[in-house]
Amino acid sequence: MVRFDPTSSNALRHPLYVHWTIGFVIGAVGLWMTRLTLGYVVWELTQSPALTGLTAFLILAMPGILGPFFGVWIENLDPKRVIVWVQFLNLGVYLALAIIAYVGTESAVPYLIASGATGMVIAIWQPARLVLPTLLVSDHALGSAVAINSTLFNTARIIGPALAAWAIAFGGVVLAFFAGFLLYAFFFFAVLFLRTQHVKKDRPRGSFLDRLLGGIRQARAIPIVALAMAATMFSGFFGRSVVELMPAINGALITNGSAQTLGYLTSAAGAGAILMGLWLATRRSNTQQMLGYLFGGGIIGGLAVCGMAFAHSVWVLLPLSLISGAAGSLTLVGSQSTILQTAPKAFQTRIMALWGAVAFGGMGFGGVASGIIASIIGLPWTLSLFGLIGACGSAALWIHTRRQITG
Repeated sequence: MVRFDPTSSNALRHPLYVHWTIGFVIGAVGLWMTRLTLGYVVWELTQSPALTGLTAFLILAMPGILGPFFGVWIENLDPKRVIVWVQFLNLGVYLALAIIAYVGTESAVPYLIASGATGMVIAIWQPARLVLPTLLVSDHALGSAVAINSTLFNTARIIGPALAAWAIAFGGVVLAFFAGFLLYAFFFFAVLFLRTQHVKKDRPRGSFLDRLLGGIRQARAIPIVALAMAATMFSGFFGRSVVELMPAINGALITNGSAQTLGYLTSAAGAGAILMGLWLATRRSNTQQMLGYLFGGGIIGGLAVCGMAFAHSVWVLLPLSLISGAAGSLTLVGSQSTILQTAPKAFQTRIMALWGAVAFGGMGFGGVASGIIASIIGLPWTLSLFGLIGACGSAALWIHTRRQITG
């Protein structure tokens, strides 16, 4: 039996965090079901890597473009209230997807619009979600909370696609979308009844633009934070973004690729992220070690993407997807923990909004760029190019960072 202890460095000993986590992991299953089903539907309707990449772009790049602005806007608001309201909007989008699929359409446009709406919602709630752990656990349990969140999110990354693949195979995309809606509804009510205490900050000084630029200046003024941001954006664009093309990889590279094989590949990436997240959750790592995880993840992930270019069997792609997922977990946990441990509390919301912008915006822009390039030069060449640049670039940034720290 778990004994709660608010002074523990283990986030799972904090009662508010456990409450949040139960709802979060169930909602994340619904999120991954919906994301996989969206990519699957767009690919089936268009057979276009570019439009499949555009689906990922609309979901992921909106936080990159708008996240910093919303971070300034909500920094004095209660993160829990922000999450409740935006997840209510997200429920509406998920229900609309189920209705669109039920009515039936031969056009991908409604699904692309829904992807854009989902991206807008994520852009609002991302800054609040990233700082919420500071209300749920003590400072010395933040590293544990970040690693556990990553592990559970990627657990959902296994379960969600597998459930979506089963739902598509036996009940069609309507069942998949509606099941995602029901699971996300559980998350909404879990957050609704989460009792957090929000400490109001002083009334912000300066204009909206001044505060936005102040957060950017503060991030640039701390070398470790700036380097972590740059590495996160780089690995997101050239490494993690390619995973968003998994429906195209499944359909173009695998002989007789189906919804089931797509679910297996996406789940394998989630399994790798879980294993890496569990390992990270058991370690008490300092900032320099977290930076090593960040850059190491970029190198390993890039090499895995290169390998995918030469794979035509699901049995080869499965271990590469697992390695890619583990590398992505290294990158995201390493960068987020580094910045949370380093950024001044007065600027945390704005800086974490910037982190969300570069982490997910990089993936979104990389997803649409890789999709367009794949439509021109082919998917294998695109995977080779992006993977090689991702691995070499992350290695170069790591060397530069070590010189900055030791110099």
